[in-house]
Amino acid sequence: MPELPEVEIIRRELLIPLIGERIVDIEIYDNKIQIPSDDILNKVIKDLIRKGKYLFLIFNDFSSLLFHMGMTGSLIYIQAKDNLRFQRVCVTLSTGFIAFCDARRFGKIKYLTENERKKVMQNLGLDPLLSGYSWDKFERLLINKTLPIKNFLMNQAWVSGIGNIYASEILFLSKIHPKKRVNDLTSQEKKLLFDTILIVLKQAIQCEGTTIRDYQHTDGSSGFFQNCLQVYDREGKPCLACGTPVERIKMAQRSTYFCPCCQKI
Repeated sequence: MPELPEVEIIRRELLIPLIGERIVDIEIYDNKIQIPSDDILNKVIKDLIRKGKYLFLIFNDFSSLLFHMGMTGSLIYIQAKDNLRFQRVCVTLSTGFIAFCDARRFGKIKYLTENERKKVMQNLGLDPLLSGYSWDKFERLLINKTLPIKNFLMNQAWVSGIGNIYASEILFLSKIHPKKRVNDLTSQEKKLLFDTILIVLKQAIQCEGTTIRDYQHTDGSSGFFQNCLQVYDREGKPCLACGTPVERIKMAQRSTYFCPCCQKI
């Protein structure tokens, strides 16, 4: 699933090509997506912003298109119209096209008024790459929480943008067991976790994202952070820090990877 780093990369790649473009047409090939053409036709793109795993294409009247990639979604920018595999939507611009492709059809595109967009953004938690991410705010979020730390990290209402891959990587680098309860974390572990979230997410962006199966850049190419993963999807392989075999458990129906030696509960 595209997480914060992958969605941020998509935002950066599309920002310059899309600013100033006018929406000429929209073709929808999936009845799960309902966007009345009158809502967006002839509007001009003024900005492309992100919070967590959500992208917002901002128009000149401050309405927007929301994009959420789901499990397998991708946005492809092309100069010439094409019939791409798993294409669900094609937006025609004054110069070029944006295709939304999604094999498993869990992704979303939705038209939002300015107030609706603000409400969506307010309901999302701290974004580690935005200015509101501070130690004081992060520390306050941890107060009176008794759930496992991995579940906390993946709750988008508290910290937005972190999914299964990066939660495992962040906890490994922090040397925190994924089942450790938030209220059992030491002050040192809390601060280390705060710092490590930024380190891992920024490293993933520098490595152009993680492509395990579906994620791709806006030109269809792959990222390479999967070559840098230290614990995710390495069940049975030696820990890169101590050599102990990496273990996999299920938490909230998701596979969770950790080193039982480096990450003691």
